Amino acid sequence: MKKQFWSFIFLMILASDLSFGQTELNIPKVVFGPEYIKSSWVTHPEIRGGEDVAVLFRNSFYLEEKPKDFILNISGDNHYFLYVNGKFFSHGPQLGEITHWKYETVNIADYLVSGKNVIAVKLVNYGKRRSLGIQSVFTCLLVNGLGEAAPLINTNAHQNNWKCTIDSSFSAKEVNWREPGPKDIVGGFYANNPTDFVDFRHFAHDWNQKEFDDSLWTKTVFFESANSMGGSIAYILEPRNVPMLTWENDSPGTIVRSNFTEYLNFDFSKSLLIPANSDVTFLIDKKSITNGFPIISFSDGKNSQLKISYAENLFRKDHSKPNRDEVSDHILIGYSDSLICDGTINQVFQSTAMRTFRYIEFNIKTQNQPLTINGFHYQKSDCPVKVLSSFKSDDSTYNRVYDICRHTVELCTKDYFMSDAYYETMQYVGDTKIQALLWQAMTGDLYLTQNALLQFAHSIDNNGNILGCYPSRSTFIYPTYSLIWVEMLFDYLVQTNDQNFLKQFKSGIQTVIDGFGSQFLDKNLLVKGSGKKYRYFVDWYSGSENGSGTATKNEGLHSAVVTLHYVNALYSAAKVMEVINEPILAKKYQLEAKKIKNRVFKECFSSTKNILAERPDHSVFDQHSNIMGILTDAIPLGQQNDVLNRIVKDSVILTSSYYYRYYLFKAIQKADRPDLFETSLKPWFELISQNMTTTLERMESPEKPTRSEVHPWSASPLWYFFTYLAGINPKKYSYEEIEIKPAFGKLNKIQGEMGTPVGSIIFNLNKKSEKVLSAEIHIPESMSGFLVFKNKKVALKKGRHIYMISL
Repeated sequence: MKKQFWSFIFLMILASDLSFGQTELNIPKVVFGPEYIKSSWVTHPEIRGGEDVAVLFRNSFYLEEKPKDFILNISGDNHYFLYVNGKFFSHGPQLGEITHWKYETVNIADYLVSGKNVIAVKLVNYGKRRSLGIQSVFTCLLVNGLGEAAPLINTNAHQNNWKCTIDSSFSAKEVNWREPGPKDIVGGFYANNPTDFVDFRHFAHDWNQKEFDDSLWTKTVFFESANSMGGSIAYILEPRNVPMLTWENDSPGTIVRSNFTEYLNFDFSKSLLIPANSDVTFLIDKKSITNGFPIISFSDGKNSQLKISYAENLFRKDHSKPNRDEVSDHILIGYSDSLICDGTINQVFQSTAMRTFRYIEFNIKTQNQPLTINGFHYQKSDCPVKVLSSFKSDDSTYNRVYDICRHTVELCTKDYFMSDAYYETMQYVGDTKIQALLWQAMTGDLYLTQNALLQFAHSIDNNGNILGCYPSRSTFIYPTYSLIWVEMLFDYLVQTNDQNFLKQFKSGIQTVIDGFGSQFLDKNLLVKGSGKKYRYFVDWYSGSENGSGTATKNEGLHSAVVTLHYVNALYSAAKVMEVINEPILAKKYQLEAKKIKNRVFKECFSSTKNILAERPDHSVFDQHSNIMGILTDAIPLGQQNDVLNRIVKDSVILTSSYYYRYYLFKAIQKADRPDLFETSLKPWFELISQNMTTTLERMESPEKPTRSEVHPWSASPLWYFFTYLAGINPKKYSYEEIEIKPAFGKLNKIQGEMGTPVGSIIFNLNKKSEKVLSAEIHIPESMSGFLVFKNKKVALKKGRHIYMISL
C-alpha cells in the first residue's frame, strides 16, 4: 500500500507543476546592478578547492506576513539549484567568465508564507573534469537580499543565518573518453560535465524542506568579498543578460526492450516493481532526441545498484550506426549516472547537469529487498523565448528537413548557444554564426546573439585571436574563427541596424583585422603567424589526410580559402565601420580586401579546370575556396555561375560538409541557382531516410560514423528555406524595409512564419505557373517592402493582404 501511495504522490507532483519559469528582473533593463550587492561569497569550512563536491545550504527565517515582494540576487560556482520552502525555484548561474561572472535577480515572494520559511541551495562543483566551458575560482555561494530581505538572507562574512553541509552521497563520475579501460562514448572529443554517482545511504533526505533538522550542520565561512570592480579578488559580477530558462516536466518515453518482457511498452505512468535479487535491464525510447534533468523516485531496494545510461542513438556491435528507429539487438554506448539505494521510501534522484538522449538504458541489480520505481520523468530546461517560425511546402521531405533543423536549434539554445547537445556543449564562434541567424529567424530574439558577440569579444588577445569557443577554460585558438566573429557583427548589422550596440566593438574589430593582416607574405596569401602553430579551421574536409579541419596537409600556409575568409572579414568590417561613422577605416579595409582578393585570383585560378585551387601550386582543389571566391567577388562576376556549376557537380574536388554548406547555399543564393540548391540539399534527405530527428555534426559513412547527432551548424537549410526559397530578406539594414522574392526551386507552394527583430512575417506563396504568383502576406505595422516575382514587383501593405502577380 505504501508503494502505491508514494507513486501517487510523485505523479500528483508531476501533474500539479507541469511547466514554469522564473523572471529575471534585470531584463530588459538593468534595475538591480552590482552596486546593490552587499553580501560576500561563502563556502563550507572543509572545502579546500579543486575537488568535485556538492554542498547543501539552508537559511531559515520568520516573516510576520506573506510579503508582496522578496527580491534577491544569487550566484554560485559552478552551478546552483535554488529551493524555497521545499519547492524548486530556479537554477544557474548563466554561463559566464571570471571577469564577467553572472548573477540572477529574482522575486521569490510567491513561494513564501507567514511564519517559518527556508531558502535552500544545492551547489555543485565538478572539479578538474568539469566542462571545458566552465571557468571556476572556488566552490562558493552568494545570496544578496534587496530591501527588507537583506538582513535575513545575505551571505555575509561573519553574521548570517546560513548553515551548510557537504553532500557526502555525491561524487562526480568522470566520463572516460581517453583514459585506459572501457570507454563511455564511442569515440572523439568529450568536453561536457561529468555525470553523477549518488549513494543514498549517505543522503540527507528532505534537506530542502522546512521541517528538516539542520542543527548538526555547520555555519558557512567567508570566502571572498563580492565585487563588480576590476579590483575583485574573486569574480567581477555582472547581471544576467538573457532570459531565465523554463522548467517543464516531460515523459522520457516507453520501454522498448527488456530482459523482463512484462516491462515492454511501460510508460512510467504508474509504479514499476523490480524483484529482489534480480538483474534487470530495460531500454527506453523517447522517439526523438531531447534533453533535460532526469528525475527518478524510488522506494525500498536497499543496497540496489542502478546504472542509468543516456545516448542520442544506438550502435551496431561494430560501432556503426543503424537506422535511428531500429532497436533490435543494437547496443547503447553513452554516459551514465550511478545510484545506490538506501531502502527508504521515496528516494529522489535528480541529475546535477543536463542529460541529452533519445534512448535511456537502466541496468538494475537488486539485493534482498525489491525496488519500486515510483515515477520517472525529466525536466526540460529551455530558453523561454517563444519559437514562432513555421514552414510548410508541397514537398514533405523539405518539411521534414525544416523540422529536424528547427528541433536541433531548440535543443541547443539555452542561456547560450551550444555547439552540440551531448559531447561538448560549448559556444563556438563558427557554429554560433549560423545558429544565431537560425534562432533569430525562429524567434526574432536578439538576447543570445548579443550575449555571444560580447562574450567572444572578451576573449580577444593582443594578437587579434579570439578563442575558438568562449566562455572556456581551454585555449582553443582558431584564427579563422576570429574572422567569423567580424562577419557575425556584419550579420547583426544587417538584421538590426543597431549602431549603438556595434560601436563598442570598434577596437576589437581593429585588433582582429590588424592581427590577421600581419600574417601575410608579399604574395598576399596567408602565412603562419609569429612562429605559432594555430589551427586555421575551415571545415571537416573528407579524406584520410584531412582530419585537422583544413585542406589536405595545409595548416593555413598560402591557403586561398583562409585568405578569402580574411577578405570577407575586411568587407564586413568596412560595412560596420561605415555605419558607426569611421569612414577612413572603412575605406582602408575595402582597398585591402580588393588588393588581396585580386592576388588570390591571379595565383590560384586554374585555366585548365576553370576554378580556384586551394593553394598557388594548384595541387589541391576544393569547393570552399571557390565558394569564398564567389562570395567575395574574387572570382569575376561573369565567371561565378560557371564556377558554381562546376564545383557542385565535380565529384573529384574536396566537398563541403554540413557546416560549410551554409556558405555554399549562400553562394547559390547569390548566383540564384535554385537547381543547385536542390542538389546540395541531398545530404539532409539522407538524414530523413535514416529517421533522424536532428542534424549531424559531419558527413557519415559506415566506416566512420559521426560523433554528435545534434549539431546546429548543420541546420542551415532552415535559414535558406526562409531567405532563398521564400525569398524574405531585409532590403538593406534591419527589417523595417523588406523584399520577398521567392526562388521556389522545385517547390510550388510555400507557407510559414519567419521571426524578425521587429515582428513576424507570415506568408503563403503559391506559384500557379511560371507566369503567375498568388500570395497572402502579413507584415508588422513597422515594416514596408515589396513582393517580387521574376522582374515584376508590388508594394507590400501593412497587415494581412492578398497579392496576385501575372507576367
